[in-house]
Amino acid sequence: STGCIKELRRLKKKTIMVNCNPETVSTDYDIPDRLYFEEISFEVVMDIYNSENPEGVILSMGGQLPNNIAMDLYRQNARIL
Repeated sequence: STGCIKELRRLKKKTIMVNCNPETVSTDYDIPDRLYFEEISFEVVMDIYNSENPEGVILSMGGQLPNNIAMDLYRQNARIL
């Protein structure tokens, strides 16, 4: 996911990362413009989506968690990129 964030930054896009495990971003914590250490659930991601008003959401990494919330995000009109 850091490769995706680096590419978005190269394109001058602001980036936000939601991660529930500080160990996985301990060396790359400064890669996104904003980093949330929160559980990855539909409610949390939707709250962040509504408060940040991003262009869209990229669901990646994290095993089943992103897959499990993808349809709920789509049903709430979150723009999935």
